[in-house]
Amino acid sequence: MSNKYLSVTIVLLGLLLGGCSKQEEAGPAAVEPASLDAAQTVEAQAAALRKGDLLGFLNLALPPERFQEMKARWPERIKQDPATEEEKREFAEAMAKMTAEGAEEKLFAELEPQLAKAEAEMGAQLPLMVGMGRGFAVQAINQSEQLSGEQKQQAVQFVDAFARWIESAQPFDRERARKALASMVATARKLGIKTLDEVEAMDFETAMRKAGEVYLGVRDVLKVYGLDLDAALASVQAEVKSAEGDQAVVVVRYTLFDQPLSFETRMTRREGRWYGSEALREFERVAKAEASGGSATTAAEAGVEKEPEPAPVAPGR
Repeated sequence: MSNKYLSVTIVLLGLLLGGCSKQEEAGPAAVEPASLDAAQTVEAQAAALRKGDLLGFLNLALPPERFQEMKARWPERIKQDPATEEEKREFAEAMAKMTAEGAEEKLFAELEPQLAKAEAEMGAQLPLMVGMGRGFAVQAINQSEQLSGEQKQQAVQFVDAFARWIESAQPFDRERARKALASMVATARKLGIKTLDEVEAMDFETAMRKAGEVYLGVRDVLKVYGLDLDAALASVQAEVKSAEGDQAVVVVRYTLFDQPLSFETRMTRREGRWYGSEALREFERVAKAEASGGSATTAAEAGVEKEPEPAPVAPGR
Protein backbone atom coordinates (compact mmCIF):
# COMPACT_ATOMS: atom_id res chain seq x y z
CA MET A 1 0.00 0.00 0.00
CA SER A 2 3.02 2.28 0.03
CA ASN A 3 2.22 4.09 -3.24
CA LYS A 4 -1.04 5.49 -1.91
CA TYR A 5 0.81 7.39 0.76
CA LEU A 6 3.86 8.35 -1.29
CA SER A 7 2.56 11.86 -1.84
CA VAL A 8 2.14 12.49 1.88
CA THR A 9 5.64 11.18 2.58
CA ILE A 10 7.12 13.50 -0.04
CA VAL A 11 5.20 16.43 1.38
CA LEU A 12 6.70 15.89 4.82
CA LEU A 13 10.15 15.38 3.34
CA GLY A 14 9.68 18.55 1.35
CA LEU A 15 8.92 20.47 4.53
CA LEU A 16 12.16 19.30 6.13
CA LEU A 17 14.10 20.29 3.02
CA GLY A 18 12.17 23.42 2.19
CA GLY A 19 11.30 24.82 5.62
CA CYS A 20 10.08 23.64 8.89
CA SER A 21 3.55 28.56 13.26
CA LYS A 22 -3.61 26.44 17.18
CA GLN A 23 -5.56 23.75 16.06
CA GLU A 24 -8.30 25.41 14.00
CA GLU A 25 -9.95 24.93 10.65
CA ALA A 26 -7.88 26.02 7.68
CA GLY A 27 -7.69 25.16 4.02
CA PRO A 28 -5.87 25.94 0.81
CA ALA A 29 -7.48 29.39 0.58
CA ALA A 30 -6.18 30.45 4.01
CA VAL A 31 -3.07 31.99 2.41
CA GLU A 32 -2.63 33.48 -1.06
CA PRO A 33 0.70 31.96 -2.20
CA ALA A 34 1.40 34.61 -4.84
CA SER A 35 1.50 37.29 -2.13
CA LEU A 36 4.35 35.59 -0.22
CA ASP A 37 8.07 35.99 -0.65
CA ALA A 38 10.45 33.03 -0.30
CA ALA A 39 10.84 33.32 3.48
CA GLN A 40 7.12 33.91 4.08
CA THR A 41 6.35 30.79 2.02
CA VAL A 42 8.51 28.67 4.33
CA GLU A 43 6.78 30.09 7.40
CA ALA A 44 3.34 29.53 5.85
CA GLN A 45 4.23 25.90 5.14
CA ALA A 46 5.24 25.45 8.77
CA ALA A 47 1.97 27.05 9.90
CA ALA A 48 -0.06 24.70 7.70
CA LEU A 49 1.71 21.61 8.98
CA ARG A 50 1.30 22.81 12.55
CA LYS A 51 -2.48 22.73 12.02
CA GLY A 52 -2.31 19.34 10.35
CA ASP A 53 -3.55 21.07 7.19
CA LEU A 54 -1.94 18.96 4.47
CA LEU A 55 -4.23 20.40 1.80
CA GLY A 56 -3.08 23.89 2.71
CA PHE A 57 0.52 22.73 2.73
CA LEU A 58 0.18 21.10 -0.69
CA ASN A 59 -1.34 24.28 -2.06
CA LEU A 60 1.78 26.13 -0.92
CA ALA A 61 4.30 23.43 -1.88
CA LEU A 62 3.05 22.60 -5.37
CA PRO A 63 2.37 24.56 -8.54
CA PRO A 64 -1.39 24.54 -9.27
CA GLU A 65 -1.05 22.16 -12.21
CA ARG A 66 0.89 19.66 -10.10
CA PHE A 67 -1.69 19.89 -7.34
CA GLN A 68 -4.46 19.08 -9.83
CA GLU A 69 -2.43 16.20 -11.29
CA MET A 70 -2.00 14.72 -7.82
CA LYS A 71 -5.75 14.90 -7.22
CA ALA A 72 -6.54 13.39 -10.61
CA ARG A 73 -4.16 10.46 -10.14
CA TRP A 74 -5.30 9.63 -6.60
CA PRO A 75 -7.98 7.06 -7.56
CA GLU A 76 -5.57 5.34 -9.93
CA ARG A 77 -2.98 4.97 -7.17
CA ILE A 78 -5.53 3.12 -5.05
CA LYS A 79 -6.35 0.74 -7.91
CA GLN A 80 -2.69 0.06 -8.65
CA ASP A 81 -1.82 -0.90 -5.08
CA PRO A 82 -4.88 -2.28 -3.30
CA ALA A 83 -4.78 -3.65 0.22
CA THR A 84 -4.46 -7.40 0.65
CA GLU A 85 -7.06 -9.36 2.56
CA GLU A 86 -4.58 -9.88 5.40
CA GLU A 87 -3.89 -6.12 5.60
CA LYS A 88 -7.62 -5.43 5.66
CA ARG A 89 -8.15 -7.92 8.46
CA GLU A 90 -5.27 -6.61 10.56
CA PHE A 91 -6.37 -2.99 10.09
CA ALA A 92 -9.97 -3.75 11.03
CA GLU A 93 -8.86 -5.64 14.15
CA ALA A 94 -6.53 -2.83 15.21
CA MET A 95 -9.14 -0.10 14.72
CA ALA A 96 -11.77 -2.15 16.54
CA LYS A 97 -9.41 -2.63 19.48
CA MET A 98 -8.45 1.06 19.64
CA THR A 99 -12.01 2.36 19.43
CA ALA A 100 -13.68 -0.15 21.76
CA GLU A 101 -15.11 0.92 25.09
CA GLY A 102 -12.37 0.95 27.72
CA ALA A 103 -9.70 0.66 25.02
CA GLU A 104 -7.17 2.68 27.00
CA GLU A 105 -7.08 0.26 29.94
CA LYS A 106 -7.20 -2.85 27.78
CA LEU A 107 -4.32 -1.67 25.62
CA PHE A 108 -2.27 -0.70 28.66
CA ALA A 109 -2.88 -4.13 30.18
CA GLU A 110 -1.33 -5.65 27.05
CA LEU A 111 1.52 -3.13 26.91
CA GLU A 112 2.60 -3.10 30.55
CA PRO A 113 4.23 -6.57 30.60
CA GLN A 114 6.13 -5.66 27.43
CA LEU A 115 7.36 -2.43 29.02
CA ALA A 116 8.46 -4.32 32.13
CA LYS A 117 10.39 -6.84 30.03
CA ALA A 118 12.03 -4.14 27.91
CA GLU A 119 12.96 -2.13 30.99
CA ALA A 120 14.53 -5.17 32.64
CA GLU A 121 16.51 -6.03 29.52
CA MET A 122 17.46 -2.57 28.27
CA GLY A 123 16.80 0.00 30.99
CA ALA A 124 20.26 -0.04 32.54
CA GLN A 125 21.93 -0.14 29.14
CA LEU A 126 20.01 2.76 27.58
CA PRO A 127 22.51 5.51 28.54
CA LEU A 128 25.34 3.40 27.12
CA MET A 129 23.41 2.72 23.92
CA VAL A 130 22.60 6.42 23.51
CA GLY A 131 26.21 7.35 24.15
CA MET A 132 27.47 4.87 21.57
CA GLY A 133 24.94 6.07 19.02
CA ARG A 134 25.95 9.66 19.64
CA GLY A 135 29.62 8.74 19.24
CA PHE A 136 29.07 7.04 15.90
CA ALA A 137 26.98 9.96 14.63
CA VAL A 138 29.52 12.58 15.70
CA GLN A 139 32.33 10.60 14.12
CA ALA A 140 30.45 10.42 10.82
CA ILE A 141 29.78 14.16 10.94
CA ASN A 142 33.40 15.04 11.66
CA GLN A 143 34.60 12.79 8.84
CA SER A 144 32.19 14.30 6.31
CA GLU A 145 33.87 16.10 3.42
CA GLN A 146 30.65 17.85 2.41
CA LEU A 147 30.15 19.88 5.60
CA SER A 148 32.03 22.99 6.58
CA GLY A 149 33.45 23.35 10.07
CA GLU A 150 30.54 25.53 11.08
CA GLN A 151 28.03 23.09 9.64
CA LYS A 152 29.67 20.22 11.48
CA GLN A 153 29.37 22.15 14.73
CA GLN A 154 25.65 22.70 14.11
CA ALA A 155 25.10 19.03 13.24
CA VAL A 156 26.88 17.93 16.43
CA GLN A 157 24.71 20.31 18.43
CA PHE A 158 21.63 18.64 16.95
CA VAL A 159 22.95 15.15 17.76
CA ASP A 160 23.76 16.19 21.33
CA ALA A 161 20.28 17.66 21.80
CA PHE A 162 18.66 14.54 20.32
CA ALA A 163 20.70 12.29 22.61
CA ARG A 164 19.65 14.29 25.65
CA TRP A 165 16.01 13.97 24.58
CA ILE A 166 16.28 10.18 24.19
CA GLU A 167 17.75 9.90 27.70
CA SER A 168 15.01 12.08 29.18
CA ALA A 169 12.08 10.55 27.27
CA GLN A 170 11.65 7.75 29.82
CA PRO A 171 10.32 5.23 27.27
CA PHE A 172 9.51 2.66 29.96
CA ASP A 173 7.53 5.05 32.18
CA ARG A 174 4.06 3.61 32.80
CA GLU A 175 2.28 6.94 33.26
CA ARG A 176 3.66 8.28 30.01
CA ALA A 177 2.59 5.08 28.29
CA ARG A 178 -0.96 5.59 29.58
CA LYS A 179 -1.04 9.15 28.23
CA ALA A 180 0.40 8.08 24.87
CA LEU A 181 -2.21 5.32 24.55
CA ALA A 182 -4.95 7.80 25.43
CA SER A 183 -3.79 10.05 22.58
CA MET A 184 -3.70 7.11 20.17
CA VAL A 185 -7.20 6.01 21.14
CA ALA A 186 -8.56 9.56 20.87
CA THR A 187 -7.08 9.87 17.37
CA ALA A 188 -8.52 6.52 16.26
CA ARG A 189 -11.97 7.48 17.50
CA LYS A 190 -11.79 10.89 15.84
CA LEU A 191 -10.85 9.34 12.50
CA GLY A 192 -14.07 7.34 12.47
CA ILE A 193 -12.55 4.71 10.18
CA LYS A 194 -13.18 1.02 10.64
CA THR A 195 -11.83 -0.65 7.50
CA LEU A 196 -9.26 -0.19 4.76
CA ASP A 197 -12.10 -0.34 2.26
CA GLU A 198 -13.25 2.98 3.71
CA VAL A 199 -9.74 4.38 3.34
CA GLU A 200 -9.48 3.25 -0.28
CA ALA A 201 -12.88 4.80 -1.06
CA MET A 202 -11.80 8.26 0.13
CA ASP A 203 -11.37 11.07 -2.36
CA PHE A 204 -8.14 13.05 -2.33
CA GLU A 205 -9.35 15.86 -0.07
CA THR A 206 -10.80 13.50 2.51
CA ALA A 207 -7.66 11.35 2.53
CA MET A 208 -5.46 14.40 3.12
CA ARG A 209 -7.69 15.64 5.94
CA LYS A 210 -7.55 12.23 7.61
CA ALA A 211 -3.78 12.10 7.14
CA GLY A 212 -3.58 15.48 8.85
CA GLU A 213 -5.54 14.10 11.80
CA VAL A 214 -3.11 11.18 12.02
CA TYR A 215 -0.16 13.60 12.04
CA LEU A 216 -1.72 15.57 14.90
CA GLY A 217 -2.21 12.34 16.81
CA VAL A 218 1.43 11.34 16.34
CA ARG A 219 2.44 14.85 17.42
CA ASP A 220 0.47 14.43 20.65
CA VAL A 221 2.09 11.07 21.38
CA LEU A 222 5.57 12.47 20.86
CA LYS A 223 4.77 15.39 23.14
CA VAL A 224 4.04 12.93 25.94
CA TYR A 225 7.68 11.86 25.66
CA GLY A 226 9.00 15.42 25.58
CA LEU A 227 9.28 15.99 21.82
CA ASP A 228 7.13 19.06 21.14
CA LEU A 229 6.72 19.35 17.36
CA ASP A 230 4.03 22.00 17.78
CA ALA A 231 6.45 24.26 19.65
CA ALA A 232 9.17 23.56 17.08
CA LEU A 233 6.93 24.56 14.18
CA ALA A 234 5.68 27.60 16.10
CA SER A 235 9.28 28.73 16.56
CA VAL A 236 10.11 28.74 12.84
CA GLN A 237 11.52 32.00 11.54
CA ALA A 238 12.76 32.34 7.98
CA GLU A 239 14.89 35.02 6.36
CA VAL A 240 16.07 35.48 2.80
CA LYS A 241 19.86 35.27 2.86
CA SER A 242 20.40 35.88 -0.84
CA ALA A 243 18.30 36.12 -4.00
CA GLU A 244 19.09 36.28 -7.67
CA GLY A 245 16.35 36.21 -10.26
CA ASP A 246 14.04 33.28 -9.56
CA GLN A 247 16.40 31.61 -7.10
CA ALA A 248 16.80 32.37 -3.38
CA VAL A 249 18.57 30.95 -0.35
CA VAL A 250 16.55 31.11 2.87
CA VAL A 251 17.87 30.67 6.40
CA VAL A 252 15.36 28.80 8.57
CA ARG A 253 15.72 29.08 12.34
CA TYR A 254 13.76 27.01 14.85
CA THR A 255 13.98 25.50 18.33
CA LEU A 256 13.96 21.74 18.88
CA PHE A 257 14.96 19.77 21.99
CA ASP A 258 15.30 23.17 23.70
CA GLN A 259 18.16 23.89 21.30
CA PRO A 260 18.22 26.77 18.78
CA LEU A 261 18.96 25.30 15.36
CA SER A 262 18.98 26.51 11.77
CA PHE A 263 19.59 25.44 8.21
CA GLU A 264 19.65 26.92 4.73
CA THR A 265 17.31 25.89 1.95
CA ARG A 266 17.04 26.84 -1.70
CA MET A 267 13.79 28.23 -3.08
CA THR A 268 12.64 28.54 -6.72
CA ARG A 269 10.10 31.03 -8.10
CA ARG A 270 7.70 29.96 -10.81
CA GLU A 271 4.97 32.20 -12.19
CA GLY A 272 5.20 34.51 -9.19
CA ARG A 273 5.16 31.80 -6.49
CA TRP A 274 8.01 30.36 -4.41
CA TYR A 275 8.59 26.64 -3.85
CA GLY A 276 11.22 24.58 -2.07
CA SER A 277 13.64 23.64 -4.85
CA GLU A 278 14.35 20.13 -3.60
CA ALA A 279 10.70 19.34 -2.89
CA LEU A 280 9.73 20.70 -6.31
CA ARG A 281 12.26 18.44 -8.03
CA GLU A 282 11.04 15.46 -6.03
CA PHE A 283 7.41 16.04 -6.98
CA GLU A 284 8.41 16.36 -10.63
CA ARG A 285 10.54 13.22 -10.40
CA VAL A 286 7.62 11.19 -9.06
CA ALA A 287 5.19 12.69 -11.58
CA LYS A 288 7.53 11.83 -14.44
CA ALA A 289 8.08 8.29 -13.18
CA GLU A 290 4.34 7.70 -12.81
CA ALA A 291 3.59 9.18 -16.22
CA SER A 292 6.05 6.72 -17.78
CA GLY A 293 4.50 3.85 -15.85
CA GLY A 294 7.58 3.30 -13.71
CA SER A 295 8.47 3.63 -10.07
CA ALA A 296 11.94 5.19 -10.21
CA THR A 297 13.54 5.60 -6.84
CA THR A 298 16.31 7.95 -7.83
CA ALA A 299 16.38 11.25 -9.65
CA ALA A 300 18.69 9.80 -12.26
CA GLU A 301 16.26 6.95 -13.03
CA ALA A 302 13.45 9.44 -13.51
CA GLY A 303 15.55 11.70 -15.68
CA VAL A 304 15.56 14.64 -13.28
CA GLU A 305 18.81 16.22 -12.22
CA LYS A 306 19.58 16.15 -8.52
CA GLU A 307 21.20 19.24 -7.02
CA PRO A 308 22.84 19.30 -3.59
CA GLU A 309 20.83 20.92 -0.81
CA PRO A 310 22.64 23.27 1.58
CA ALA A 311 23.59 21.56 4.81
CA PRO A 312 22.53 22.94 8.23
CA VAL A 313 24.26 26.09 9.40
CA ALA A 314 24.88 27.43 12.85
CA PRO A 315 22.29 29.71 14.47
CA GLY A 316 22.69 33.41 14.01
CA ARG A 317 23.82 33.40 10.39
